Amino acid sequence: MAADGDRIVGSAALEIYADAALLRSVAVRQALRGRGLGVALTLAALDLARERGVRAVYLLTETAAEFFDRLGFRRIPRAEAEPAVGASVEFTTACPASATCMVLSLEPAASSA
Repeated sequence: MAADGDRIVGSAALEIYADAALLRSVAVRQALRGRGLGVALTLAALDLARERGVRAVYLLTETAAEFFDRLGFRRIPRAEAEPAVGASVEFTTACPASATCMVLSLEPAASSA
């Protein structure tokens, strides 16, 4: 979450399913878009996914496919999503079938040995 004082101005969330995750709720207040906040929130969520051992992050979007393209996500058929992610509420009921499904493969987090 990103805040400006006591106002929430952006968000990003992850649902983790073993070594896969669903990126959800990436949103930035309209007046603050285009300043990199959405990128920063998404990258923070991806860092958290790596720390948790996630190998692939999936998402569904109706409006932001080009945004996620720029971050390295690739478009895939919805049926190719990890089964646990595909069984999520987001995939089964919350997002319409017309939503674009995307995935990003992650490298494991570097260990500090």
